[in-house]
Amino acid sequence: MAFGVLNIPPGRVAPGTVLLEDLHQGQSSADIILVPEPSKSPKDPLNFTRFKKELYFLALLFGACATGVIGPVLVPGFSVVAAVFDVTLTNVALLNGSLVMALGVSSYICAPLAEICGRRLVYLSTTVLLVVTCIWAASAKSYGSLMAARVFQGLGMGGFFSLAGTTSINDVFFVHERGSRVGLWNFAVIASVNITPIISGYLIVDLGWRWSFWVLAITFGLCLAFVIFCLPETIYERQIEGLASGIEKLGPATTDEESKLGSAPDDTEKGDALDTSEVPDPVTSETPPTWKRVLGVEMVRFKGISTLVRMMVAPLAILRHPVVIWGCAMWSVLFTWNIIQGAIADQIFSAPPYNLSTSDVGLIVGIAPFIGSAMGTIGGGWICDLVAKGMSGRNGGVYEPEFRLVVMLPSLITIIIGAFGLGMAVEHGLSQIKCAVFLAILNFGTGIGCTGVVVYTNDVCQERAGEAFGLAMLAKSAFAFGLTFMLNDYLATHGAMVFFSTWGGLTVGVMLTTVPLYVFGKRIRAFPNYSSIFA
Repeated sequence: MAFGVLNIPPGRVAPGTVLLEDLHQGQSSADIILVPEPSKSPKDPLNFTRFKKELYFLALLFGACATGVIGPVLVPGFSVVAAVFDVTLTNVALLNGSLVMALGVSSYICAPLAEICGRRLVYLSTTVLLVVTCIWAASAKSYGSLMAARVFQGLGMGGFFSLAGTTSINDVFFVHERGSRVGLWNFAVIASVNITPIISGYLIVDLGWRWSFWVLAITFGLCLAFVIFCLPETIYERQIEGLASGIEKLGPATTDEESKLGSAPDDTEKGDALDTSEVPDPVTSETPPTWKRVLGVEMVRFKGISTLVRMMVAPLAILRHPVVIWGCAMWSVLFTWNIIQGAIADQIFSAPPYNLSTSDVGLIVGIAPFIGSAMGTIGGGWICDLVAKGMSGRNGGVYEPEFRLVVMLPSLITIIIGAFGLGMAVEHGLSQIKCAVFLAILNFGTGIGCTGVVVYTNDVCQERAGEAFGLAMLAKSAFAFGLTFMLNDYLATHGAMVFFSTWGGLTVGVMLTTVPLYVFGKRIRAFPNYSSIFA
């Protein structure tokens, strides 16, 4: 038993368990082993130069940040939009609900499409769709037209939401680098969700709500340039046995030969790229024409409608894995807090005793959550990697994905404080500053929790992480869409204390399932009916 994680019977393999550190007898330090093991091909994304990797990651962050803006862009102006189109606040909230539901569908289909068409083509097509739909929303003359534009915007959001934080990071970065990268991606998404009401609040007051979408259209035009020049195709069919190593069969690594399991040459961690001279590419020896690379169609592997249908249905098969079910439930309750805050912000803070203006509502639901989520996502990613390395070093160099789940403890504590504290503050009409403090604490908890969920499922699901996260996004979207029909009415009927206590209690209940997952997670991964799913 390693730190409470139950071991598995001899002869079984748990996907995700790897030898992360090369421990030498008599040494106090260890060499990090590169997992997955890079090939010697110059086309292997793991062999990209450090500059190319960082430019690639910067493009992912910019796209994720811009995409995160779309949802809350109208939040400070819900009352304004309701007056313009003569509809209720619930109808305006449905503009976000329909977008979120479409996002779930998009997130689900983007993962299999990326396997058929390549990552680059998915990013290109979804970004173009976002440019067009932002122009459409800015020009909408009726509530129905704006609703349709929001639906198609949701369909365009799947690329940077379902692929960027999972498959695209896994394609280019090693296991010991992924926690901080996922944390930064999560920060880009959640921070943009929180900071958007501040900016859009002033835009709506000074220029009108339509200009929020015009600015977004310009932003996605810039994002399209990033995709064209900085996001190369990263599909690479490497010949590996998978991340699961037969460590349990070997026992503790006590010799150099045993410690080299799954390792790359010693100098690969110190250098950013391998020596790729005179090494044939295992995937293809031909370089596709320039126009194919630019359009992102060099990796299209479409072989008919039957292939497309099979790939679309394939993600449903992994729903029988407990880790995927856990990830769907956790992502639903954690990320939905961002949607809840946006849906009720205007209802709470534009009414007595606060009576805030549109721009001031944007400030209070923007600055405090931004600070909290920034600390939670960035800090959560860094802590995930730090804890994983530290616990692996004390476990004979063997890394277990369950080590990532340690960050869920501070997440749980801060969500309890933030959710119940915010309910009390609003119920009793406490000052805006006190409400902001609880908002920051709540968003710190959801930020670190979301990071832990994505990093853990990435390590367990491996090559199918994109599909798993697509399912999580679909589950979250369905959950959030259902909530939009009753959030505002539920708050008005029952009051702030009952409202926040209800969602806080639901969140705590779901998060407590992390405890048995931490203890039995390795056995679940090694169970024959489950281990074959990600093999």
